[in-house]
Amino acid sequence: MIKKKVITCDRNRCTGCHFCEMVCSGTKEGLFDPRASRIRVLETEDGKSKSFTCVLCEGDPACILSCPRQALTRDPETMAIVVQDDKCDACGKCLEACCYGAFSMGLEGDKVLVCDLCHDREEPPCVRFCPSGALSLSSIMPIPKKVAKNQINISLGCNNCGECVPICSSGILKIKDGWLVPTDPSRCQVCEHCATNCPIRAIKINRRSKIPF
Repeated sequence: MIKKKVITCDRNRCTGCHFCEMVCSGTKEGLFDPRASRIRVLETEDGKSKSFTCVLCEGDPACILSCPRQALTRDPETMAIVVQDDKCDACGKCLEACCYGAFSMGLEGDKVLVCDLCHDREEPPCVRFCPSGALSLSSIMPIPKKVAKNQINISLGCNNCGECVPICSSGILKIKDGWLVPTDPSRCQVCEHCATNCPIRAIKINRRSKIPF
């Protein structure tokens, strides 16, 4: 059963041209300025580039729970985060709550920006106009149990510090009896935030277990 669609980036094809940021800001804000974009381009540790946006956390996302004015909701069809501008007072609580930096403040500082997958369009413009074809809108499905058992690899060098627990977008990493364990690897979204943020690089993700359709 398909769970949701997210914008994914093929790091081997991304050139770091920032064109997706320009397309996004032009589409949403009517100006070409990366600071007004809802998608961002970052340089990874291996020298490559990667575009990223909201990963659509499972359950009740920290951003929604943090909003004191209930200005954030989910689109019932796409599960994307929607900002209700008439309720939002740009307090910035959601920016602080999001572990991934998916939220940003508008250029005037009067509204919050986050990707809504351009639900009013057949295809997100950033995906449609990516020059290298690195971006795609993929349906992420639960990982089969026989594959999931090898999805998250935690090395013996892990010191069980727990820094990866609060940033797991699926909420499956837990500290139990002093040990870091993935409670349900089949729910892993392959966002790789745990591996990227591990201070001693003790976590590796098997990217081949990601199943886009």
